[in-house]
Amino acid sequence: MSDTVGEAELGEETEPSYVVRRSRWLLAGYFAAQGEITATWASRLPAVKETVGISPGRLSIALLAASLGLIVMLSVSGRIAERPRGTPRLLVAAILTIGAALVLLGQVRSFGTLVAVAVIFGCGQGLLLVPLNAAGVECQRRLGKPVMGGFHAAYSIGAVAASGVAAATAGFSHTIVFTVVGGTVIIAALVTIPATLSLAEVDAPTSGPDPTTRRPGRVLLLGAMVAAGLIAEGTALDWSAVHVRGLGVSATTAAAAYFAYGSGMAAGRLMADAFTQCLGPRRLLRTGATVAAVGLGAGLATTNTPVAASAALIGWGVLGVGLSPIVPLLYNAAASSGPRAVATVSTIGNVGLLAGPAAVGGIATATSLPLALTVPVVLTVALVLVSQAV
Repeated sequence: MSDTVGEAELGEETEPSYVVRRSRWLLAGYFAAQGEITATWASRLPAVKETVGISPGRLSIALLAASLGLIVMLSVSGRIAERPRGTPRLLVAAILTIGAALVLLGQVRSFGTLVAVAVIFGCGQGLLLVPLNAAGVECQRRLGKPVMGGFHAAYSIGAVAASGVAAATAGFSHTIVFTVVGGTVIIAALVTIPATLSLAEVDAPTSGPDPTTRRPGRVLLLGAMVAAGLIAEGTALDWSAVHVRGLGVSATTAAAAYFAYGSGMAAGRLMADAFTQCLGPRRLLRTGATVAAVGLGAGLATTNTPVAASAALIGWGVLGVGLSPIVPLLYNAAASSGPRAVATVSTIGNVGLLAGPAAVGGIATATSLPLALTVPVVLTVALVLVSQAV
């Protein structure tokens, strides 16, 4: 990961073809659709729980089933994506799978069915993640300028928009919402199949020996770095509101913690490509990780002071800004070793995403939540220290 963004890293094409330019917007749509579906599902989980009539423990089992489906399919998608025309075909199959799974999730009325459909939903997510990032990096190379930040920003914007729609339609049955959102994504995917299949023209399948066998240490390190970033992201998702609520504020104010984090993440990713060109990937990664560590660390340092709640809200927002370019940059670095490297890095990262927030909860139980929240601070500092290695 060099400190400059030049022809060696992003390609030499100065006048991208119409197919490449179209591919950029098509892939942005895929990223946005993934964010929309994921956020729609997550935001209406309480309604799913009540309709099926299950305990929080059983809901956790269904969520774990979805996560396991995702992790299992990552290696499969990495192998398929390396085949000729594998990436565009995977994109179509995966987006249709998660769209259909969302519709089915709105229909389930029993625990067993919920677990089964959750596995399908997770498998679709696993199938989508690798080709989406691999195609994004190849499109970036052909365009000759950074665009991965914009792709991940599209995911964040799709998620924020879906959260707003979910709040506005809170009075409607989740079955209706899931059917409308999932059906819309399915129709859009079917309409754009010809354009998606044309991504084969900008997709560059890896030929020859698997690059991960030549540089396994680098791929594993990238995976560990992605895990560190995703642990910090998962901690914000699961614990930001709980942390602020514990500072003695209202539930409404506490809910603003994740909104601050998500807004910071979306804004940062919208600016990430410009900063990549200005600073270079490695310097931006170090800067982002430093901002994230300082932001959350400063917010935690004010615990037990009169400004604790305000500082915490600002701290979570700054954490989002700092983390925003990290995962896109690391996926970009991994993709230079081929789709299987992206699959390996994604697998390690998502294991961290699953285990990290739970570990934070365990530490909080044994000590205190503010102390446990220093885990993402330490991890972002570690990202600064090891960024030179990749």
